[in-house]
Amino acid sequence: MSTARAEERLRALPVGWTVVALGDLPLKSPIGYGITRPGPHVDHGVGMVRAADVQGGRVHPDHVRRVSHQVDRDHPRSRVGAGDVLVVMVGRVGEAAVVTEEFEGWNASRTIGRISLVEPGPVDSDWLSAWLNSSYAREWCESRATGSTLQRTLNLAALRELPVPVPPLAQARDFLRLMTVVEEKAQVDADIVRTAPAVADARFRSQTAGGWMPTRPFGELARISGGSRVRPHTQGAQPGPAGPAGPAGPAGPVVAPADILRSELAHLGATGSEQAVTADVPLCPPGSLLLAAREGGVRVVVNEVAVAPGRGVLVLEPESEGDQYWLLHAIRCHAVDLASTAQGAGGREISHRAFAAAAVPWAPADVRDRFAELAGRLHRRARAAAQEIVTLGALREALLDELLAGGPHRSLGSTPSYGARVGGGGVQESLFGMR
Repeated sequence: MSTARAEERLRALPVGWTVVALGDLPLKSPIGYGITRPGPHVDHGVGMVRAADVQGGRVHPDHVRRVSHQVDRDHPRSRVGAGDVLVVMVGRVGEAAVVTEEFEGWNASRTIGRISLVEPGPVDSDWLSAWLNSSYAREWCESRATGSTLQRTLNLAALRELPVPVPPLAQARDFLRLMTVVEEKAQVDADIVRTAPAVADARFRSQTAGGWMPTRPFGELARISGGSRVRPHTQGAQPGPAGPAGPAGPAGPVVAPADILRSELAHLGATGSEQAVTADVPLCPPGSLLLAAREGGVRVVVNEVAVAPGRGVLVLEPESEGDQYWLLHAIRCHAVDLASTAQGAGGREISHRAFAAAAVPWAPADVRDRFAELAGRLHRRARAAAQEIVTLGALREALLDELLAGGPHRSLGSTPSYGARVGGGGVQESLFGMR
């Protein structure tokens, strides 16, 4: 992927706009990243923002990771303040969010870049975040990233070179007001995505409370298998000859632990990579439960399409939809307890044997079916809300594209830009010879 698309758009900006490199914007402190060695989680320590916590243009930790106060004191330049822009540097490179007061004083991990703008300045934090989350900036960052598909890394030197369009002040304010409305709707949908499955969790807990229900081990309730390494797919490659593990098949969706851990939905419809699967790698049918371990627990999703499970993924294939939803919420509600089934470095690999032996409350079939009917409706509502978020993202992109093309505010084209209004500060020079 090249940077041509972003550069082509920025060369055709309307009158009154400029372009500056991110590193040339007025900054309170140099652009940097967070703690490289945070140490173990400390219950009453200082919160730390990780790449996984930056989702959908905001900071939203699923499980708060905390570092010791000593680690925090040793890394004062990694602390974040309200108004800072945080950028994902590993994985979903370029995705960004503005720090709110809720996270004032937290620390950042090594996977996060911190940008602290001087305001007022050529651009503010909200505009910078909106630009970073655009397809133009994300593609630019991806083109500069290095590493494997699942561990793409953007370095600070590349981030500092990111071209940032500087709009006239009035146009930026109008656009950001409109974005606020879009973001508020997206926030409502995000709350539904989070709370709808949580309602089903609450129902499961109420039905199994009191310890009266008999238990059975997972190994008796579903077919359990583990993922394996898969052969990376080469773009345009055809199925190859048989090798040590069999012939290479066509490219298809592969589920890695990161796909499960990053999924906001309990249903997984897309994955982060397409790779060629050898003939001996079985595909999981739709409706399977896919599990991955992380510090302090396990995460589970239901796949909506046939996928090949990668290494570190445990697969459960229930016999019916009633079993599927019951086991899904049993795992969600006992995620912390099931952490004991994980092994290896950092407890990242679920032991097939230990998990199969773990017991779960097991209701009669009619109870499981009634629960599945309720849970299914809630999950369908969550998926509808997630689709609305995708639609709102497309709307956000279309509005930004229209703004960059000179409409609907062409009449404001002669309005002084941010930079002109604050005296420039040495950042008026365009990266492409524009002023």
